[in-house]
Amino acid sequence: MASSIGSSPFVLETTTSSAQVFVVPESRRNRCLRLGWDWHKRGLLSKNIRAEANGSNGTNGDEDGSEGVLQATTEKSKKVLAWQSNLLQQIAERKKPISYELSDKFPPNNSSPHNASTSGHNAVENQNGGIVWRKYVNSSTYSDTIIESEGNSISHEGSNESNQQNGSISRVNAVETQKSGTFVRNYVHSNKGSLEVTSVGINGGFDEVKEENVKIPTPKMSSSELYFTEQFKGKKYQAIKPDSDTLQAFLANGTETSSIKVENQEGMSETRSKLITEESSTVDGEGEISAPLAGTNVMNVILVAAECAPWSKTGGLGDVAGSLPKALARRGHRVMVVAPRYGNYAEPQDTGVRKTYRVDGHDMEVQYFQAYIDGVDFVFIESPIFHHLDNNIYGGSRLDILKRMVLFCKAAVEVPWHVPCGGVCYGDGNLVFIANDWHTALLPVYLKAYYRDQGLMKYTRSVLVIHNIAHQGRGPVDDFFFVDLPEYYMDIFKLYDPVGGEHFNIFAAGLKAADRVVTVSHGYAWELKTSEGGWGLNGIINDNGWKLRGIVNGIDNKEWNPMHDVHLKSDGYTNYSLETLPVGKAQCKAALQKELGLPVNEDVPVIGFIGRLDNQKGVDIIGEAIPWMMGQDVQLVMLGTGRPDLEHMLRQFENQHNDKIRGWVGFSVKMAHRITAGVDILLMPSRFEPCGLNQLYAMSYGTVPVVHAVGGLRDTVQPFDPFNESGLGWTFDSADSGKLIHALGNCLLTYREHKKSWEGIQRRGMMQDLSWDNAAQLYEEVLVAAKYQW
Repeated sequence: MASSIGSSPFVLETTTSSAQVFVVPESRRNRCLRLGWDWHKRGLLSKNIRAEANGSNGTNGDEDGSEGVLQATTEKSKKVLAWQSNLLQQIAERKKPISYELSDKFPPNNSSPHNASTSGHNAVENQNGGIVWRKYVNSSTYSDTIIESEGNSISHEGSNESNQQNGSISRVNAVETQKSGTFVRNYVHSNKGSLEVTSVGINGGFDEVKEENVKIPTPKMSSSELYFTEQFKGKKYQAIKPDSDTLQAFLANGTETSSIKVENQEGMSETRSKLITEESSTVDGEGEISAPLAGTNVMNVILVAAECAPWSKTGGLGDVAGSLPKALARRGHRVMVVAPRYGNYAEPQDTGVRKTYRVDGHDMEVQYFQAYIDGVDFVFIESPIFHHLDNNIYGGSRLDILKRMVLFCKAAVEVPWHVPCGGVCYGDGNLVFIANDWHTALLPVYLKAYYRDQGLMKYTRSVLVIHNIAHQGRGPVDDFFFVDLPEYYMDIFKLYDPVGGEHFNIFAAGLKAADRVVTVSHGYAWELKTSEGGWGLNGIINDNGWKLRGIVNGIDNKEWNPMHDVHLKSDGYTNYSLETLPVGKAQCKAALQKELGLPVNEDVPVIGFIGRLDNQKGVDIIGEAIPWMMGQDVQLVMLGTGRPDLEHMLRQFENQHNDKIRGWVGFSVKMAHRITAGVDILLMPSRFEPCGLNQLYAMSYGTVPVVHAVGGLRDTVQPFDPFNESGLGWTFDSADSGKLIHALGNCLLTYREHKKSWEGIQRRGMMQDLSWDNAAQLYEEVLVAAKYQW
């Protein structure tokens, strides 16, 4: 291969059109690099490894002497690793970032970055005084050439034969000169001509002639334009385009470095400078880059949910969507969350990508907004159909909700092709979607029908998480014609039950189409297989029991941590820890009583409830027990929204017992945190509870839970044993007010007369490791199992 010098000045030995340039944070660059090495090390690519001396590129030739080639490769690898270790040691000693000056314009984009399943992007980064040029590829095919400063080279090549047969060949060329301080990499997606696919896809007609070929459209803006629009608005950048002789000399001798001058004429902020120089943050005290916790299992992960905290939330699903991805990212995975954009959120910025999808015979345009927070790409899908729903995200008629979810799932399944996060699209290789509940259960079906069945997205898998099986996306059989699928898919949506007869069921189809199924606790996984707990889907779940696993949710211990809770820093509240529990919790209790207008009394136990006001959460059971509570000298605080009759019940009880009860109709994140910190006891009399997060939040704040022993509540709340001084709270085994009163009575007795035992329960709850890190490791095992399922 010969070097290519065109409008893009630093395209090194590519077989495609000229490159695009991006500034990519170091953390993302390392994650993408790990993903690339993961594909190579796992042996997913089948090209032979070749090594040639004297700076030559890998070419075809005799295959004799393979042992010698392998030995030479090993020796060269050791040298490269030694140089890298030395360089990183120097970086660790020089923590100070080096500023750069930008001049001249970045090269224009002449390539098509979003061509079907792969995308190529350049990135410019600083590595302790050197220049890093990277071009990433998201594909199941790549090659990697490392040119040493001495002129010798090691060539690693990999390919997938099936991809070659489809005419989609991806190649990665890398040039590294670490000894001289310059690190140049070029990851290139290459096609034999334009990638063409049959007329299928999310908007493709299944009734059309299969032989008709169409090209997958590209977005209106290039990824480089999108990235700089988002990250460097209002700033003027220039880059010097090196002449042909300079670039050829660089290519010929890896020890020479190209001089790139970078200048921001209006001044670059310290925050933006970190986007260019973040190397020191990835190097530990001994100068070594930490390996990802996931090891060789690092993957591209896209979690899709109808809600995501803190932007949208009605219950535990929003918390999971906001927290689990961050834990997966800490393990080294590249992670994205996709959710609808119900309101004008401050953090996400418009990517400039526009796509059109057909829903119920109408073309609907969507926009993609993106934010990068805590190592996770949060992508929000904007459409008029989602507007004005931020206070009632599941509002509207059955058909309105169905159409919203059809559009959402169609747009979400193509996100890895079209949305460049940090300038780099995820692509469809080494990728797993995590769909959540019936709202996104169409995604595994679309992935199979539109793509997998058509020979596309072969290396993409789907996992469906059951948070609440009571909500299934049910409707008449004719609803099938709203989801735009071939008629032979109708059977997987049909379900018969004795009450409703034959009907259309989205959750049923998703369970059948998904590669793996997860639910949010061990107890709930068992309940789903029973006729009582399966809600009509127990037959399908038992048939697919081999792919079902229960994993208890964790909590975000940055957001839900009494030591650092931002909602406890004002209005008389205070942060506290295990050591300061007695004083800190008492202060929060007094502040809560004062804020809600209740009498401030340290000796009166305060009982709390946080959750949806519906039949599942057992709010009516609390209502039946309130007359008894009012005779026990307690205060009751309830926060939630839901059924109008239950909202009216809260207001009515507050009016009747104004000095003892407060009913907050609605939802407030700040008040949820303050109630969790300020109350002594949390009630959760749920009729069924797949996992439950509020009891986990409560225990981490030293608040004692009283729960109905079902699902995840049974798994997480060990009953108090006064003889052995063990346990974390109180449980009752039947969803009725008498059982609740009995358990709560014992709880109040311990609070008033056995202070030492009470404090022991609080401390045991706070000492647990309830973080998402443990759950993320178990989810990773499920993702890997799905990856290797064929």
